Amino acid sequence: MHTCGVQAGSGTVDGMYRTLALAFAFILLVSGETMAQTTTALVLPDDPAVLLGLNPAQAIERFGAPTSVFAIRGTEAWQDDVVFDYGGGFSLFLFKDRVWQIRVAKPYASPVLGFVVGTSKERAASALGSPVLELAGAVEWNLPGEAWPVRLRGIVDEAGLIPELYVYRADF
Repeated sequence: MHTCGVQAGSGTVDGMYRTLALAFAFILLVSGETMAQTTTALVLPDDPAVLLGLNPAQAIERFGAPTSVFAIRGTEAWQDDVVFDYGGGFSLFLFKDRVWQIRVAKPYASPVLGFVVGTSKERAASALGSPVLELAGAVEWNLPGEAWPVRLRGIVDEAGLIPELYVYRADF
């Protein structure tokens, strides 16, 4: 199930297994130097949307081997994702062979899109403008996208803070 509630495009269970197998194969092929990179704090681009569309090899080349790799099952087979979790509040969600969603959450401490994760909904709105959608427990903004529409979903806690962000392709 897609964590932000967005469903991916159509695919097959076999495709999911192939993607998962491919992900594990790439992880096994990375060098010891690349594995050492995962112990240092990752710094994402200020706009994580630039990571959308990376294939598994590009993700591993850029960030090293993930701390863990797992599948998130949806209610339908085409909703399954492979997740590269890098720890520290950063994860990449892959459908088929491409990153379609990025998760940034506490304890990630560097600014993302002009604010720090864990800030208030109002502070995020001062950096991004008014949200285009307000849901129970979440707010969304449209972001500029070059190849596809991009959205940002902020998960809002009881205190009105945003401890978790999802940047995702809105065409999924």
